[in-house]
Formats: sequence, C-alpha cells, structure tokens
Amino acid sequence: MNNQNKVLKRFDVLLIVIIVLTFLTFHLQKSSVGQSIEVLIEGKIVMRIKAPGSYELRSGDKYLMRIVFNGYELHVEDSNCPDKICEKTGKIKSGGAIICVPNKVLIRFKKSAHSDVDVMTW
Repeated sequence: MNNQNKVLKRFDVLLIVIIVLTFLTFHLQKSSVGQSIEVLIEGKIVMRIKAPGSYELRSGDKYLMRIVFNGYELHVEDSNCPDKICEKTGKIKSGGAIICVPNKVLIRFKKSAHSDVDVMTW
C-alpha cells in the first residue's frame, strides 16, 4: 500500500506538469497570432512591426530609439531620452504599451482586424 501511494503521487505531479506545459505552449503560440505592433510619434503611425527583429526609430535625421521584438515580447533597447523610462519599462507582451514622453512615442500591440476573437473580457 505504501508503494501505491508513491506511484500515485508521482503520477499526479507528472500529470500537473504536463497540463501546465501544454497550457503555456498553447498560450504562447496564440499570443502573437493576428497581432502587430504600432509605433506612433505625436499620434501618427510611423511604423508597423510584424516580424521579429531590431528596429531603429528616427524622426527625420534625429535618432530616437531602438526597438527589439522577439516574436512574443517587445522592449526598447536604447533611447536618447534623458530619464530612459521607456527602457526601464522592460519587456511587454500582448496588451502592453511603452510610452516615451520626451520623444512623444507610443509603442503598442494592436490586434488585427482579421482576428478570430470578437470580444475579450477580464
């Protein structure tokens, strides 16, 4: 009877790990489907990012920042603003935004109009 309890506990732990990993895999795959990233300067869209990579943002000849997108998360790697709050924001995922007030830049995830989801609630 003692061996049976150990087997049952090991099986339970294994089952929980498999369920959690399946959920995380599904969630990560779905998190970037149908999304793009919009970069706005003074309220006007100047760039749309759909593919992973490193992007340099400029306003005319003036360097503003470097944006890095890995396919799931986005962060500002370098910025010319004095407080570097946009860099300190860290990595954002779907639904997040990075704002750089001195450069008047807004970076946000934007759902595509072709998404399968009509409404999301919390």
